[in-house]
Amino acid sequence: MKKVLLAGSALIAALSFVSAAHAADMPAAPSYNWTGFYVGANAGVSWNNSSVDNKFSVDGTRLNDIDNKIDNSQAAFTAGGLLGYNYQIDHIVLGVETDFNYLGFDENGSRKYSFDHGGDVGEVDLSAKGDLQTDWFGTIRGRLGYAADNFLVYGTGGLAYGNVNSNGKVTLSNDGTDYTWKGSNDQTNWGWTVGGGVEYGIDQWSLGVEYLYVNLGSGNWSDNHEEDLPHDFGLKGSADYAFSTVRATVKYRFQ
Repeated sequence: MKKVLLAGSALIAALSFVSAAHAADMPAAPSYNWTGFYVGANAGVSWNNSSVDNKFSVDGTRLNDIDNKIDNSQAAFTAGGLLGYNYQIDHIVLGVETDFNYLGFDENGSRKYSFDHGGDVGEVDLSAKGDLQTDWFGTIRGRLGYAADNFLVYGTGGLAYGNVNSNGKVTLSNDGTDYTWKGSNDQTNWGWTVGGGVEYGIDQWSLGVEYLYVNLGSGNWSDNHEEDLPHDFGLKGSADYAFSTVRATVKYRFQ
């Protein structure tokens, strides 16, 4: 995640430097007007920074050898629509923007482990699986920017929401019989987002590049139902949902 954040920050810093250099050659009074309502679209790539952690225990003691943690690094396509409003005061541009986007995250992981529990249990085979899916997300953000005529560099931040679906499953095989524990979390989570970008205006159109870091909170599950076994086996799982996005934007402004 740190590498993605650094890459996004470096991109925004570089684009900001180019915009600032361009601004130095321009008249003091901006001639391009960013004020107005606009609609647009975006498309880009998202990097998954989420994690899914399954913990399995026997009689309250955690079995570290069967822990199944997925630290996600998947890159996936994202695209969506947006609308917003800008209000320009001299070189300062204030705005609000909302978007809704497709997001194609789908990752899974598995692990197997065998051990001799001894006593009345004996040889035990365990297999654990974990999955994570995120199908869509949206944001509602404020924007604060500096305009150098038709160049605009800005920071943005606000609320984020999205679909998150994660689950865990552990199967125990003992004396030819399989026992299964599983749990899941499938809901719409609210969180936060922060980022920045640049835009270049051409008449009523603008083209841009934007970076967003999105955090959609967490979820958890557990399964401790009774099984026909002489010991208490239980599953607890948790997931933290976060990702980074770099995307191109195109917008049409109504004046």
